Amino acid sequence: MSKSTGIPWLNDNAAILNFIHKLVDELDELQDQLMALNEGELLFSQGEPLEFMYLILEGNIQLTRTQPDDTEVALITLGPGSFAGLIAFTTGEPTLTSGRITTKGLALKMRPQQFEQYLNDHPRLKHPLQQLMLNNMILRYKSNLRLQTKTHLLSKELNKDRNNLKAAYKQLEETHQMLVHQEKMATLGELVAGFAHEVNNPASALMRSAENLVEIYTGFEDSDAAFKLFKFGLNSEPVDSSTLRKRMLDMEKKYPWIHERATIRKLAHMPDKALALINEFKKKGTLPDLVNHFEAGKMIQNIRIASRRIANLVKSLKSYSRQDQNKEQLADIREGINDTILVLSNRLKFVDLTLQLNEIPKTCVFVGDLNQVWTNIIVNACDAIEERGAISISTSYDDNLIKVKISDSGPGIPDEIMPHIFEPNFTTKNQGAKFGLGLGLAISNEIILQAGGSITAENRKQGGAEFTVTLPVRDDC
Repeated sequence: MSKSTGIPWLNDNAAILNFIHKLVDELDELQDQLMALNEGELLFSQGEPLEFMYLILEGNIQLTRTQPDDTEVALITLGPGSFAGLIAFTTGEPTLTSGRITTKGLALKMRPQQFEQYLNDHPRLKHPLQQLMLNNMILRYKSNLRLQTKTHLLSKELNKDRNNLKAAYKQLEETHQMLVHQEKMATLGELVAGFAHEVNNPASALMRSAENLVEIYTGFEDSDAAFKLFKFGLNSEPVDSSTLRKRMLDMEKKYPWIHERATIRKLAHMPDKALALINEFKKKGTLPDLVNHFEAGKMIQNIRIASRRIANLVKSLKSYSRQDQNKEQLADIREGINDTILVLSNRLKFVDLTLQLNEIPKTCVFVGDLNQVWTNIIVNACDAIEERGAISISTSYDDNLIKVKISDSGPGIPDEIMPHIFEPNFTTKNQGAKFGLGLGLAISNEIILQAGGSITAENRKQGGAEFTVTLPVRDDC
């Protein structure tokens, strides 16, 4: 136990009070200042001027303070030996607190002039009053130190709780946004899967019809001009506009009796072998009929090409949505990139797209989620380059890491927003938004982090922005 080095009797309020009690018994003028403290009474009110100071001889007075929100806070309970109204008495200003008697007792009620008189004219009172006042000040000072220490500790705890709360709120907000986005993508995936299913049936019917027509034509003899022209049409290739115009001029000279421009155009599409066949058999049938056999073959070829394109699009839509297998699986992420490009073909129609999808190993990923990352980045790149521009996508593999780089020829990302682009709710698309509400990159970042990878963005020296997605190669799915 620590040993006090102060002056013991100076802190003994009980001894000083006993001495003052004796003086009260001896001095009539002090007895006139005695005041009974009745429990529950309000001795003075906050904000009012205070005419008296009270030296508590017996009983207790509780000091309270009313806050701006009208709540009342209990500050301290003063007991025997304590002065009530000490600060207002010293400063002459309205009291900062209210004093209510909590335990009945007795007090000396003194005006400032009387207190000063006791100090000057009563040497026997001077010392005990000064000592009591000093002890009161020491007590208040110690109380203030303890309060400051407690406030400091509480402030630290409050800051800690506030930071924890902010972190929890941020995580909750990110989780909420992720769930909302996943729900949207699940709904979109169902719509895409339903659409793909509906489109697949007529596409299959077209393909079957085209093949049936081919089989019907094969019923003709190989020597028959109609079937030969049909086969030429079936294997025909597109003719560019410049070549077509030149060949049309040749046809006009070669067949001057044909005045229908549509027929001239059809002849201009024919290869030389088909034209030779027409010249050989034109006496056995009308020229328009022979031309129509070639056109029939070409149309069926167009139907076959269009049907295959629709079938490939349906396949890509199903693969892109991944509604039936949205689970981690060993996959070549280049297939997901190709599916995404096909789905976004309308947005990329006027974009100079460069693909360098170099050989990379398969890895365990959620393909559907990863496709969303490619979608978000590519759509952002399309928005950045606006109507026309270039987008490059490349893949590489090194040190067990797959890297996918997607760059554009847009204006780049302003330096002041670069640190915030992966934050939730951060967007520069509030005005004239074309796609998304600022969730894309934040969710993309979350998806890549969950896959154990990282995503970064930087501005290229030659202009435009470049996003780099790095994924570890895993085979433990």
